Amino acid sequence: MPALPLVAYANRLPVQKIRGGWQASAGGLVAALRPALETRGSAWVGWDGGAEDMPRRVDGLDIELASVSLSRREVAGYYHGFSNSTLWPLLHGAIEQPVFDPGWWQTYAAVNERFAAAETGRRAIRWVHDYQLMLVPELLRAYGARGPIGFFLHTPFPPPEVFARLPWRAQILAGLLGADVVSFHTDSHRDNFVRTCLALRDDVEAKADRLRLLDANRTVITAAHPISIDAADFAHRASGAGATRRLNSLRQQFEGRRVLLGVDRLDYTKGILERLRALELLLELRRPLRSTLAFLQVAVPSRGEIREYRQLRANVEQAVGRINGRFTEPGHDVPVHYLHRGITPDRLLAYYRLADACLVTPLSDGMNLVAKEFVTAQGATGGAGALVLSEFTGAAEEFRDDALLCNPFDVDGLAATIELALELEDDDRRARIQRMAATVAENDVYAWVERELDLIARAGGGTRRASGRERSAA
Repeated sequence: MPALPLVAYANRLPVQKIRGGWQASAGGLVAALRPALETRGSAWVGWDGGAEDMPRRVDGLDIELASVSLSRREVAGYYHGFSNSTLWPLLHGAIEQPVFDPGWWQTYAAVNERFAAAETGRRAIRWVHDYQLMLVPELLRAYGARGPIGFFLHTPFPPPEVFARLPWRAQILAGLLGADVVSFHTDSHRDNFVRTCLALRDDVEAKADRLRLLDANRTVITAAHPISIDAADFAHRASGAGATRRLNSLRQQFEGRRVLLGVDRLDYTKGILERLRALELLLELRRPLRSTLAFLQVAVPSRGEIREYRQLRANVEQAVGRINGRFTEPGHDVPVHYLHRGITPDRLLAYYRLADACLVTPLSDGMNLVAKEFVTAQGATGGAGALVLSEFTGAAEEFRDDALLCNPFDVDGLAATIELALELEDDDRRARIQRMAATVAENDVYAWVERELDLIARAGGGTRRASGRERSAA
């Protein structure tokens, strides 16, 4: 029996505009899902980004594009508002105070309805992605969409006492529980979701990996499937000519210095300020490092429309200036090299290969693929870099034995962990890198897709579909 078509739902379509037309986007979720989508006669539902000429198909990408158009007001309320100023901080443990705006909520709910209504005709596996579309699973069920439904959350899921602050908590939970499978990166995120359902709903029973919805007479499977990268392709490109040329140039630039590396979106969840404070403390306590240590921080611009992100940029740049002013030795380069821009793939690979230690220290993160990219690039090229990794990332569960785990809120402890990373013997560091790289290679992004789709297909096999008349009030 042929596999069911796959309909993927994500905030953005998997294409980008180029001179003369359109092409498939590179990397990330697109690369992971593309093989499964193109062999099934499948579709992708997503926001068109404001383009007025979005085609139904793009050359070289055998996927039907079901575009959702949004007005500026809808983008402001659904995306910048509820998704990124309400849900994003809440799901990351309320590191910043979420904004609870009823107007944003109404727009979010209306836009989720548009996504759910965009493609309901065929019988298919429907796989919904991330916090922007948390109402879509239940809406698909209400519209009578045929076939199993899965949802994957790419962010953390907070403890019940944090999620309970959301005024629309009941509607969001109902939306997620419309899926046959709800998946997370880690067991702890999954367990938080299960505990939240039990705490906030009185019609749910939990047994092992299943939630029984008593009123609906239906079972929802919960799972922990950590996402990954295309390890083989990443390893191949890491040792390629382009990355090697740039690495040789960087080695000349940083000759005689140990290099620490940070690669992040400029986001308050990433712990960039705490990382800078730890470096400042280390340079204060260890004077010889001032002329022998360089910290290269790449901060990719993000969400500049949101006030908290503009303030974060100002605070980071102020900290960089303060550290360089305090610790630049006469006749020497500055200790902090700060890049507030995107970088090319080859340059990123060269940075990964150059680094003596990569500092992956978010305050909260669903997975963090930078950690997996770093160990893969180092492992493919015989590197001996150390990975300093926040215990509050999904990656910490996979790399617990070989990464140097830290609490990024503990600035003194983080400074000590960075110093330890520089002091480890090369053979120890290299062995750790090889073990972590092997873990990534064995559990690459294609294994993640296969596990998820197999579970969704099996879970939906005997699931009763609700009719439109059974739609909930969410």
